[in-house]
Amino acid sequence: MKSHQAACAFLAFLTAAMLYGVNSLRDATTAAQQLAEQSRQEAELAENQVQLAQIQLKSLDAKTVELRRLYNEWQPHFEAHRNSQDAEQRIAEAIRESEVFLISQKFDTREVEKGSLLSKALVADLVVVDDYAKALNWLGQIEETIPTCRITKCTLTRGERGNDIHLVVQLQVPILDS
Repeated sequence: MKSHQAACAFLAFLTAAMLYGVNSLRDATTAAQQLAEQSRQEAELAENQVQLAQIQLKSLDAKTVELRRLYNEWQPHFEAHRNSQDAEQRIAEAIRESEVFLISQKFDTREVEKGSLLSKALVADLVVVDDYAKALNWLGQIEETIPTCRITKCTLTRGERGNDIHLVVQLQVPILDS
């Protein structure tokens, strides 16, 4: 009878081991399913965030289309003045082409706004004495040839002779920081 008892004990042990194995597999399967569910939820959340970001990008793109168009239109004009010598040369060329009588000129580089893309500007103080129409046409030509310049001061007084004027102009030309 001992062999029957040993066989029964062996079967009982085998049954217990099988129950333990099945229980362990069930626990591992449950853990894997929970991990898979958690990963699926994270993937859905990430997908929703991507869709939200795309919607925000489209909205921002629609809001800034005009601003970007203007930026692309004006960028070549600003890039033409990478340093103060470029701006001085452009002003000198405009004076030479229009043949106005320049009494004095003074160029100075000033800081306009710290940390900005356009933090510096060339300030040109010019004094012109010439015919009224010629001087004003020159001023218009400056604005045309250097569209980024700003006239910060303009004083017009009567000249010494008939149609002459005495024009004191201060131009500010922004310098694009690299």
